[in-house]
Amino acid sequence: MRFMESLVLWLRMFQSPEEKDAAYDLFKKHLIFISAKEFEHLIQMTYMDIIRPYLIRYVAKKHEINEFDIKKIVNNNKFRIVQRKCLFLGLSDGAKLDLFRRFSPLKHEQIYPTYLITKAKACELGDELNHDTQNFTKKPTNEKYEVIFLIDDFSASGTSYIRKEDGEFAGKITKFLKQVISDGEYDFIKNVIDTENLRICVVLYVATTSAIQRIKYRISKYVKDTSIKVEVYAVQELDDSVRLNSESLEKLESVLKNNFHSHILTPDYKKGKHDKPYHGFDNGCLALVLNHNCPNNSLPVLWDGVEKEGIHALFPRVQRYTGDLI
Repeated sequence: MRFMESLVLWLRMFQSPEEKDAAYDLFKKHLIFISAKEFEHLIQMTYMDIIRPYLIRYVAKKHEINEFDIKKIVNNNKFRIVQRKCLFLGLSDGAKLDLFRRFSPLKHEQIYPTYLITKAKACELGDELNHDTQNFTKKPTNEKYEVIFLIDDFSASGTSYIRKEDGEFAGKITKFLKQVISDGEYDFIKNVIDTENLRICVVLYVATTSAIQRIKYRISKYVKDTSIKVEVYAVQELDDSVRLNSESLEKLESVLKNNFHSHILTPDYKKGKHDKPYHGFDNGCLALVLNHNCPNNSLPVLWDGVEKEGIHALFPRVQRYTGDLI
């Protein structure tokens, strides 16, 4: 279906002329759409705008080099070795690590599509790292990864990555950190990752300011008794002013309420604020759409659709897993 057909069907769903006008006003004035080309451009920027500057600062501090002497740093074997001692993990398929790899000088062997590492994969990653660093040093090495980049496409609240649930931390990043910090079951991780001097860098292609702050704060609370250092970046940071303000929401309130359907109130959806669930997951109040999906933090009237019940979504949402959080 082409977009114009979808828009017409969506507008037909509203009962009164006033509701149709308010919905059309939402589409015209508030919608933010990030196209495939724009998203690809953000991925293309990630290495040069986020990762390389981060590594330059890190190498400069580690080896006491002036961080503004960039040529001296990047042409040094110390920089090449540190860059090779970085591991890049995807937090979801939205990370599009195949594109990310094409737009960076990184080796295929240091990019892995998931944040959960098996024992066999850990051994493989360690062997490949030592093989490559031996080429730099011209002697046998026993190196470990010291910087982990966790990469994903979008976050509006940070909830899916790390949160408190029944008094315990949960989320994707929490699962990864448990592998790094826990003793016993995950000891094999410590053979390939330098957990004593580890730096973790979360990189999101698009994120709201509040999501960045929450993720960094929650990770720092989780690792407070360790030596792990954490940074969180977004290639495109969205100021929280992109959320619909109270005046705009007041005009849309009847449209949002009258076209909200309780089937989206899953247990996972309720893990965020849900006193006004028609404002989106965690009361997100966004009118944001990514070309490959619509976040559930956006207003449900945009993405909630069940065709057999006559509920048409302007941008149908594809769940990555049941009740996924963003």
